[in-house]
Amino acid sequence: MKVFAQFVSSLVGGILLGILGLIVGATIGGNFGFPEFGGNAGYEAGGVFFAIVGISAGSLLGIMTAKKLQKETQKYLTASIAATVVMVVIGVILFDYNMPPAIGLTILLMPPVVLTLITNWQKLSQAKN
Repeated sequence: MKVFAQFVSSLVGGILLGILGLIVGATIGGNFGFPEFGGNAGYEAGGVFFAIVGISAGSLLGIMTAKKLQKETQKYLTASIAATVVMVVIGVILFDYNMPPAIGLTILLMPPVVLTLITNWQKLSQAKN
């Protein structure tokens, strides 16, 4: 149950920071310009880029918050941060305005799933034995 709570916390954190990133990115892209990304430029490109960054960062913060509330030690912090950076890069590579909806769902669900697996690796591997 603790692992599920961490996943949900990571997902909610990703959604909330993704929305915040979308708003901040659209504001920055609209007022200062943003290079072409995913087939568009300006506020549309800035909003989507910062939403992808926000989803990954929010997932990391969400799972760290859940672990702190559950009074668990934060293991694999370096691996979690590295995975977050990799997920931002993958999200940026996968994104296109003409992509199928399943890819968009993947960009949203990938960070919570990967971070939950990384931070609970020992728990999950011991459960098999």
